[in-house]
Amino acid sequence: MVRLKYIFIGFVIKLLISNISSQSLPFEKCGQHLSDFEENRILNWGYGYNDLLGDLVVWSQSPYVTIDSIGSSVQNRAIWELTISDNPSSTIYKRIYIHARTHPGEEESFWVANEIINFLLSDSPEANAIRSQCIFHIVPMHNPDGVELGYSRENANGIDIESGWDDSVIQPEVSALQNRFIDLSFVIPNPIEVALNMHSAYACKRYFVYHHETGTSDNFTLMEKNFISGIQAYYPGGFEDWNYFISWSNGTPDQYPESWWWLNYGENVMALTYEDMNCSEAGNYDLTADAIVKGVCDYIGVNLSNIKNDDLLPNGYKLYQNYPNPFNPTTLINFDIPEDSFVKVSVLDIKGREVSVILEGEQTAGSQSITWEAVDNYDNNLPSGVYLCLMKVNDYMSTKKMILLR
Repeated sequence: MVRLKYIFIGFVIKLLISNISSQSLPFEKCGQHLSDFEENRILNWGYGYNDLLGDLVVWSQSPYVTIDSIGSSVQNRAIWELTISDNPSSTIYKRIYIHARTHPGEEESFWVANEIINFLLSDSPEANAIRSQCIFHIVPMHNPDGVELGYSRENANGIDIESGWDDSVIQPEVSALQNRFIDLSFVIPNPIEVALNMHSAYACKRYFVYHHETGTSDNFTLMEKNFISGIQAYYPGGFEDWNYFISWSNGTPDQYPESWWWLNYGENVMALTYEDMNCSEAGNYDLTADAIVKGVCDYIGVNLSNIKNDDLLPNGYKLYQNYPNPFNPTTLINFDIPEDSFVKVSVLDIKGREVSVILEGEQTAGSQSITWEAVDNYDNNLPSGVYLCLMKVNDYMSTKKMILLR
């Protein structure tokens, strides 16, 4: 297994170098303004295929991760899947599938998936308990060609693969995911129980796309309500109610991944689209991920309630790298404090001058998150540039470099 990891790391590094040397610069559920197209095409919306390859190398260092390709895109880019568990070959563990970034311009879907990965790979007692009872399969980038080509919704053939599950000619990205769903649901004793399709919407809300009983069943709608409400409970005010976006009121469509799940597996799989915020106010991806993972665990019967809160306190003080980074105009800053403490988090310019105090006061022990909107102490917008986030707690001091691109 160790040797296979080194082979994988070497392969990805080789692929990453090759990519760097060769790279050139309907709104039913979600979408993005076309006026942003050119800028997004250049930046890959802040996270490209090469970024993913780099993260794969980092993730592969965990003993709980298996990484493999489930197929290739139109332009022959590998579609990578992470399997996270302490026993991925178990026939009794609960199985969950998550795929993100079918629509390249909805990069927020990746950042939520990224935080789900971080949660599951952490050393927390909750993560340990989940890995000892579950198998998570996560595809961080379902449409790598679209990301690299700067297409907001399509693959390299110009097809919106989110609504292409009923096409007469199935696109390779759809085929890869569909075949994987079959492999993990048809002949194994512990098939997929939850399948989440991660997107983001310009409505600037966090919500799940609820399926009406006309297109599903009365019993399934009760299951949907319980599932969505269960996730809401872990992030009060973070998600819209179950009835914010109701679909399938005229019947069951056949073009979506959730359509495929319903038509083939019915009530056996909780298959839903999740929409994050596609706007400048997006953020709190860690809180979102935490709620989704815990809500999923409740739904499938994995009990985390016996884990003591005291065990979840951080072991020490820590300031994490902000994300996204670079950012415009908001970014999330996370930090840990092992005990109740007086905390100051401020921002310095490149010359070391304090330009903004984000937080100053007593904070309770635990993991904390704050959002910075790139303004100074007088609420004036700061210009593009490099800034330092400085955290001071007692004798502890740490800085992180932040890049603001307006």
